[in-house]
Amino acid sequence: MKTKEIKIAMMIIAVATVATSLSCKKEASASTTMPAGKQSVAIYLNDDPVPNLFKVLVDIRYIEVKIDTGNVHHDDDYYNDDHDGDNDHEHEDEYGKWDTLSITPRTYDLLKLRNGADTLIANSYASEGKITKVRITLGTNNTVWTDSAHSFPLVLCDNEPYVYVKIKSNSIDTLPGGKLRLRIDFDVAKSIDLENGVYCFEPKLKSYSDGTTGKIEGVVQPVKAFPLVKVFNTTDTAYAIPEEDGEYKVKGLKPASYSVQFKATAPYKDTTINNVQVAAGQDTKLPMITLHQ
Repeated sequence: MKTKEIKIAMMIIAVATVATSLSCKKEASASTTMPAGKQSVAIYLNDDPVPNLFKVLVDIRYIEVKIDTGNVHHDDDYYNDDHDGDNDHEHEDEYGKWDTLSITPRTYDLLKLRNGADTLIANSYASEGKITKVRITLGTNNTVWTDSAHSFPLVLCDNEPYVYVKIKSNSIDTLPGGKLRLRIDFDVAKSIDLENGVYCFEPKLKSYSDGTTGKIEGVVQPVKAFPLVKVFNTTDTAYAIPEEDGEYKVKGLKPASYSVQFKATAPYKDTTINNVQVAAGQDTKLPMITLHQ
C-alpha cells in the first residue's frame, strides 16, 4: 500500500512540475471557463537585439491594457488622438478604460529574447472590448551588463516609469478558444543611450501579429566571424545576433522586399542578399551563408 501511495505522489509531483515549467515556444492553454464579460489575453515579449552588451535587465512591475468597451466599433484612426499623456493615468476616458492584468512582477533579460524566442509576460483575463494600448510599469531594478563582471544602472531618461504600446487591430492574433495574443517587440538598440557615462533608458516598442507579418531565418557561418544580421528596406530595419550554431531568425516583418546584410568581424567580409521577399504569415528561409576572409 505504501509503495502505491509513493508512486501516486511521484506522479502528482511530475505533473505539477510539467504544468509549472515555462517555455517561450508554447502557448499557454486557455481556461475552460471564461468569466462573464471577460476575454482571455496573452502578451509575449521579444527583443530586437543590440550588440556589444552582455545583459539588459528590465524590471516589469505591472501590465495594463486599455479597452474600449463601448458599443460603437471605431477604426484604428479614431484612437490616434488618445495621446499617452492625455489622462492616461485616469482609470477611464472617452477612448476606453484601463484594466490591470494579473502577472508576477519580475526582471527579464531582454538579450535572451532573440532569434524568434519570446517570453510570456502576461496571461490573464481582461474586460471584453477592443484593446487599443498596453501600458507596462517599470520598477527601478533596471541594469546593463557590459560583460559578465560589470553592471551599470539603467536609469529612465525622463524619470517616467510608464511604457506605452499602441495596439492596432491587425496586430492581434485570435487563437482557438477565442484567446487574444499580442506580441510586443522591444527594440533595445534604439532604447538605450550612453551619455556622460550613464546608460539612459527610453523604451521603444511595437506590436505585431504572426498572421499579418512574416519571418526570415537561416544559418550563417563561421561562428568566429561574429556576424550581425541586419534586415532592412527603405522603411524598416531589424537585427538578429545568431546563436552559437549560426542560426538566426527575425520576426515581425511587414510584407515587403528586404535586403539581408551579414556584418562580419575582420578579417571576414560582409555579405548582402537583396530582394528577399517576405509574405504575411510566412517563414522565408534563406540558404546557408558562409562568410569569407
